[in-house]
Amino acid sequence: MNKLIKKLLLVLLILGSAFLIISCGKNKDEDESIITEYNGNAVKEYTIHTELQAEYLSKGYEYATLYGKGKEELSKPQGIEIDFSDIISDSTSYEFYLDLSDKFDNARIYNTTEKKVTLYNLMIMKVYYYKVKTSVSESEVYAFVVKEAMIRNLDIDGVTNARDVGGYKVDGKRINQGLLYRMSKFNEDESLELLITDQGINELVNVLKVKTELDLRQTDDNEYGGLTSSPLGDSVKYINLPMTSGGNCILLNKDELKDLFKILGDESNYPLVFHCSIGTDRTGMVSFLALNLLGVSRDEIYYDYLFSNFAPIGRVRLASTIDDYYRTIEDAKGKTDKEKTYNYLLSVGVDKKDLDKFINIMTK
Repeated sequence: MNKLIKKLLLVLLILGSAFLIISCGKNKDEDESIITEYNGNAVKEYTIHTELQAEYLSKGYEYATLYGKGKEELSKPQGIEIDFSDIISDSTSYEFYLDLSDKFDNARIYNTTEKKVTLYNLMIMKVYYYKVKTSVSESEVYAFVVKEAMIRNLDIDGVTNARDVGGYKVDGKRINQGLLYRMSKFNEDESLELLITDQGINELVNVLKVKTELDLRQTDDNEYGGLTSSPLGDSVKYINLPMTSGGNCILLNKDELKDLFKILGDESNYPLVFHCSIGTDRTGMVSFLALNLLGVSRDEIYYDYLFSNFAPIGRVRLASTIDDYYRTIEDAKGKTDKEKTYNYLLSVGVDKKDLDKFINIMTK
């Protein structure tokens, strides 16, 4: 009998070990750690997309031009309205505290005379905590989460076509949000006249904490307006890296790619915002390379590029541009788009260290 028991225990031990090996080999999905209840209350879910944007993202990307035609401003997200009328007594003014921690060590405070606030530019699939204070009382702490969103589009006053390069999920983990942003210009082409407003500047500098502006506009025809510093202010480093548009932007700017990834491989530059004029062609090419290096799927990359049609970009952009980019990297070594992009960039002289640093910054 003892021998039989020992054999059974041995079998169970072997099966248990095998289960652990299989479990540990799987990629953990970080979204599974999102809480659904806090302080006895359900964690509410909110969306950042308008109905039109959500409908586009639920359909095939090939239908993009049915939803956005490049003529009007449809690229901005939907605000998240938090109504706190049931959690605190009446007052003439309220302080709404918002943070990614329920300790509120880095809280953003909204002052309002209404029992509600509208929030913008929050990160996706992150739990946010909030509480409300008046001069005589303080509410309990509540939590909510911004639902999964393929594209984290942003509202930057005076700017269009703004979104985060991060937020996409690869192998169960989300690419880091809040580090790399793409959008349109901050000043008029060939002029120092600002398009971005004081409110937009405040959002980028004080909320999104941008440290570097990378301007891809041309200098020889004064497309960049003769800038010598960033319109965002003295705290933001201004880098001009002139690029050419009007065709396959990867091929047109092959020589500039080395400098591009030297900038993107420098962690001290982040958070970083890059743009050309309307934030679609040269900006779209940089985003294409970045997303491929980070392992984002083809479908999501097409969705990202064609989302520009929700902005007033003058004319519609088509999937054929991304088709051309994929054909450009097709002959590079590698089994995946990520490997092919990596090896293509090496073949045109981009430093391997810069590529590795960029990937590490965005995924660590």
